[in-house]
Amino acid sequence: MKKILNKKQKIGKIPDKISHILMAIAACLILVAIIAEWDTSFFKTEFHEGDIVLRAIYAPFDFKIKGGIDYKATETVKKEAVSLAPPVYSIDISVKEVILNKVNSFFSAVESLKNDTNAEGDRDSKIKAAGESYNIPFPIIKGILELKDPQGFSAEIVKIIEDITDTGLIPASELSRLNKDLIKTVALIDKSKNTEEVKSADRFWTFSDIRKKADSLSSSLKERKEKFLLVDFISAVLTPNVIYQDEETDSRKQALAAKVKPVYSMVDVKKTELILNKGERILKDHMAKLEAIEQQGPRSIKMAAFFGIALLVILFILLLVIYIEFYEPDLIVGNKELILFASICILMTLAGKLIVISPWPSNMIPVSAASMLIALLINDRLAIVATCFLSIIIGMISGGRLDMAGVSIVGGMIGIFAVRNVRRRSQLISAGLAVGFANMTYFIGTGLINSLDFNIYMTEAFIGLANGVLSAIIVTGVLPIFETASKIITDISLLEIADLNHPVLKEMVIKAPGTYHHSLVVGNLAEAACEAIGANALLARVSAYFHDIGKIEKAEYFSENQTGGSMHDKLSPTMSSLIITSHVKNGVELAQKYGLNKRIVDIIRQHHGTGLVFYFFKRALEKTEDEEVFEEGFRYPGPKPQTKEAACVLLADSVEAASRTLDDPTPSSIQGLVKKVINNKFIDAQLDECELTLKGLEKIAEVFTHILTGIYHSRVEYPEDTRRRLKP
Repeated sequence: MKKILNKKQKIGKIPDKISHILMAIAACLILVAIIAEWDTSFFKTEFHEGDIVLRAIYAPFDFKIKGGIDYKATETVKKEAVSLAPPVYSIDISVKEVILNKVNSFFSAVESLKNDTNAEGDRDSKIKAAGESYNIPFPIIKGILELKDPQGFSAEIVKIIEDITDTGLIPASELSRLNKDLIKTVALIDKSKNTEEVKSADRFWTFSDIRKKADSLSSSLKERKEKFLLVDFISAVLTPNVIYQDEETDSRKQALAAKVKPVYSMVDVKKTELILNKGERILKDHMAKLEAIEQQGPRSIKMAAFFGIALLVILFILLLVIYIEFYEPDLIVGNKELILFASICILMTLAGKLIVISPWPSNMIPVSAASMLIALLINDRLAIVATCFLSIIIGMISGGRLDMAGVSIVGGMIGIFAVRNVRRRSQLISAGLAVGFANMTYFIGTGLINSLDFNIYMTEAFIGLANGVLSAIIVTGVLPIFETASKIITDISLLEIADLNHPVLKEMVIKAPGTYHHSLVVGNLAEAACEAIGANALLARVSAYFHDIGKIEKAEYFSENQTGGSMHDKLSPTMSSLIITSHVKNGVELAQKYGLNKRIVDIIRQHHGTGLVFYFFKRALEKTEDEEVFEEGFRYPGPKPQTKEAACVLLADSVEAASRTLDDPTPSSIQGLVKKVINNKFIDAQLDECELTLKGLEKIAEVFTHILTGIYHSRVEYPEDTRRRLKP
């Protein structure tokens, strides 16, 4: 049978082990991801401009950094940028209208001359006058007068002029300059339309283009003489309408030149070259070299650093797993504490990374906050181990700085010791100040050892003080969040719950005053017992206050609340036993309704174990002599106490109730009663599932005897004062 049970237990542990392995792997991956940002190195995260380095730094490989400005190269780049800027021209479309008006007016004058019948000599003088008026040579006017269809000729001229002016007529000198400078495109601004376009220079018209294209300009004119006449006339009346804008061009070139970034010369830094000496202040030039190391680091070095960090993290996690397996086996029972522990460590590592890469000083990393949280929520021993590992990790994040690892250990340890007996949130500030002063002492000591300037190490010292205060503030703020999320209760929360103004306790004092008083005495007894054996005294006292809240519903059925006859006189022993034992179930339900912590609820459930309701069991035996009576029907549902605190509450509850039956509560009778009750519980195997030892039971018996003797102490009978008589 034992083999089968053991086999089942082993099978039951397999899923837990798998979940623990998965948690460890997840923690490793997250920590490695936080510590070793891929494709970065430690130099950027470790140092900030203005810091004082505590160790010499050498170049790990050959690299180049930006030196001073190379003015010659910068000027060359500016010239290249300016050369790419197209020259700016504007096109004046209004020229077209002026020219067309001139053309129309001219042909009207020509028509008048043609219809003039005066003498030939007088006609020539009029032609010359018209030529001078319109600035058109005499031969052109004379040739136009000889045309058979001057109207068709003029229409063809208008059409060609419109096409040329719309495209743009540029001076030959400008086009020659563009070709000489190998400029293919220009920026053309049309002010009438408020538009700008980039246009190819060869698309503009020139006077030479008009002559070269004489044959193709007009398709309606057949005779070559007429075509050349048309070209001559157009050349005479047209003026260029594409004008170079020198001011706008220069302005744009200057703007482009201003946008050109300076060209810097490159400086070679050789491997093992000294970058910073011990105690030297980091300047801008030093930061440039450190940033270059980060950016130009060979991939092989980064990969090696990445895998090195991964190996160290795996080693740390493995050591933690071994420690928990051998020295904290209770944590392995469930996943809650392990998840909480891993979360605190990961969040602190992440916070450390963010602070290191920020402008804040690295010694602001509040490792002591994590130490205090683990100590408050789990236990001191694990907090000490976690502080050591977190301190090493913070040292790694800070670029291998031993001073950061050292101050983290000092602050964390002091924080753990300072919160050991904290019961009020205000005491956390005192713990933070203790951490801060410890940090100050550390930085002053390291400053003196490294012969740093007084102002430097005092600045570090005051930052360390601020670190301690910050840690206390963080713990005060996040502790309730962790308590709520993990359902773990601390002494601080227990003391808040211990307030006798709790709604359920106020209800108890009204509906079950005897039970209320009994609970207070049990609380004092359980607290003293736990202090004697090294258990959580505050948890025991608070749980004792609530252990009998299940009696509120039927308070009159319990002897401490009865003022007259017993309510059980009319009930069968079985029914009475059922009412008595049900107060445990009712108490658990009421505790859950009021949101009491699971540890308190567990003690309520376990405070009678599987004990026998002996009085009603005996009555049942007396009433049913012929029938068989089973003990199981008169026992509490259990379970038996699983912790020392639950066991102390069970013993205190039984001893306090039994002490009320003593007719003559002398010290010896109380001592005998206490030992008898504890012995009965021991024999009944109610203490088999908790970690109480025989030595612990002896201490508990001594404490119970001492307190109960004080409660039931005898008083001297005061004699009546016979000197006072009433006057008749």
